[in-house]
Amino acid sequence: MSKSLGFSYTDTAFGSPATLNLVRANTNMAVDWTEKQRQTGESKIVNVNSSNDRPEQVRIAYSEVADVYKNSGIEAANMATSKKGFSLVIQLTNTGRVTESVTGDTYDLPISTHLVIKAPNDELITAAVIETQLKRLLSSLYNDNVTTTVRLAQLMKGAVTPPEL
Repeated sequence: MSKSLGFSYTDTAFGSPATLNLVRANTNMAVDWTEKQRQTGESKIVNVNSSNDRPEQVRIAYSEVADVYKNSGIEAANMATSKKGFSLVIQLTNTGRVTESVTGDTYDLPISTHLVIKAPNDELITAAVIETQLKRLLSSLYNDNVTTTVRLAQLMKGAVTPPEL
């Protein structure tokens, strides 16, 4: 007996598909980052090249989840035998500083982004499956078949429904 994992979506191809490349930042963890704090299931790291008053920091936390089905809407008959899973949180905090060129006046702008992954502990939930989910999630931040940040700008103004709908 073998098992396979499938999802219920099918993407319709574009007539002239754009090359959609979201390049990851080329962070050098081994050189530019150091551990700031560690506790069970959580690590906080800081970029050693960022200033002390405006540190770039990453928090990575892992926790076990007793019931991944809670609030999922999935019927009991469709649940796996085990309800156990995990939750992974990755948070990046950063602060930009604005400097007025004539007066030299400054002010800071904090930015925080975080991502939560919650999934069951099942052999079919692999790193590749999670990566596919992440790619689909990130796609929701952009307009269909384009490489511009127009949709991000719309989201920042509260326009949450995709304009394609």
